Amino acid sequence: MTRNSSYWLAGLCLAWLFAGSIGHAPWKGPDAETFARLLAAREQADWLFPDNAGAPPVYLWLAQLLGKALSSLLPLHDGARLASSFFIGVSLWLTALAARRLYGEQAIWPSVLALMGCMGLLVPAHEANVFTAQLAAMSLFVYGLARMLTQPLTGGGFAGLALAGLFLSGAWLASLALACALFLLPAVFPSWRTSARVGGSWFALTAALAISGVWLLTVKTHQPERLLGWWEHAALGKLVFFAGAKTKYNPIFFVNALTWFAWPAWPIAGWAVYRLRRGGWDSVKLWMPLGIFVVVLTALSLKSSPEQLETIVLLPPLAILAGAGLGELRRGAANALLWFAFMVFSFFALLFWVYWAAFDLGWPAQMSRRLAKLGMESHGLRPLALGLGLVITFGWVAWVAWLRSQQRNPLRPILVWNAGVTFVWCLLLALFMKPLDARLSYVQTGEAMRSRIMDKTCVENRNLSMVHARLLSYHGSLDIRSSDTAACSWMLVYEKDRRPVHVEAGWQKRWVGGRPGERNERFVLYQREQRY
Repeated sequence: MTRNSSYWLAGLCLAWLFAGSIGHAPWKGPDAETFARLLAAREQADWLFPDNAGAPPVYLWLAQLLGKALSSLLPLHDGARLASSFFIGVSLWLTALAARRLYGEQAIWPSVLALMGCMGLLVPAHEANVFTAQLAAMSLFVYGLARMLTQPLTGGGFAGLALAGLFLSGAWLASLALACALFLLPAVFPSWRTSARVGGSWFALTAALAISGVWLLTVKTHQPERLLGWWEHAALGKLVFFAGAKTKYNPIFFVNALTWFAWPAWPIAGWAVYRLRRGGWDSVKLWMPLGIFVVVLTALSLKSSPEQLETIVLLPPLAILAGAGLGELRRGAANALLWFAFMVFSFFALLFWVYWAAFDLGWPAQMSRRLAKLGMESHGLRPLALGLGLVITFGWVAWVAWLRSQQRNPLRPILVWNAGVTFVWCLLLALFMKPLDARLSYVQTGEAMRSRIMDKTCVENRNLSMVHARLLSYHGSLDIRSSDTAACSWMLVYEKDRRPVHVEAGWQKRWVGGRPGERNERFVLYQREQRY
């Protein structure tokens, strides 16, 4: 890999990492939920245990720090969202370091591109998402364990910090499983039975226990009830052993999720396992990433209420294995992945342009009407979106033409895949950033309420979730309070699935609305009747 090639690849990584990370309000889903948790923590000034739902706070700590540090340049939600960019960037860097230690220089970029190309990582990397902190912690653990091969004490320090990071980012089950595996390593693999490596393992476990223990003891001292509630409901309550009898348990949930979440890293990683088995199953190049993957997958399979985003902690070891297998991928398989990437992303580009024509030009008419029903009504041609979209599309075509003229190399399939992912993502944002922002955020809803109320009076909350209340307060500069507070002259009611909420006499309906195109939820604003 030449220096110029490394610069181009680094540029591709930066384009993928930062495109869409700023410039829009929090969108419905994890982006909005995480930002609402940050707003709640800021209001309550509770950074020790800021999440009522029971997730440890490491992501919110960094999000608050970045949001405050960049407040003069970016809105709070954009600055906070850059915490995800930071954690993803750290993950890519640590993956490169771990791949170099295990497989040499030639595995650095294949491993980085394999991680970056995972389909399940695209959206979380560009939204405020607490699971990105788990990805960074897992990448740090893989690197720490790899470094323990030559520098046991230093590597053990990194591994211990990673275990604590996993715990403080909510992946306590993965952290516990890896700690147990680290303790048992000398018994399983003879190559780990040196005094230096055993000492490194003990140092890692001690560091992890010390860092996590400081947080646990501090929370127990100041908020023992919340710590107990988190442990009983958010931790033990999600394990299959403690779940109720009516809970549906799916032991292969994460195996199924990996089929798309980790594509195309997992088939290349499988090929690497097949090739590396020749060195024996006790070869460190095989058992280290594969063992980490198996241990964490087994631990996650014990959860009774799994979330798909929890799959993110399985990506670093898979990506490193994929980096090792890419160089030995058969020519037919490499060409299949390359042409599959060409066809898939060219199809998505064509589809986005058809939707752009329907949105900006009103043709095809049926598709335009469908977009209008979804709350994406056109206001005519948008020259800036058209210009950006054309530049990105011509860049993709020129890049593909240039790549075809180059000599074959093992990096081509995964490089084409990553360039295609970056291309369609940037094209989507160029053509539809503002319409998507209006459709998926609560900005218009909050501003509409603000225009009805006008004064600084409080608004009583009826049936609103924490996310709705925080975001509408943020976007509309509203003082939304719980229903058990002092009486307010306005009341906001949340109705889901068109089911009206009973409101007692003495209130007059002033406004009904919601996000554009949203049919399953609506907000009703009432004003208290004046009595003379």
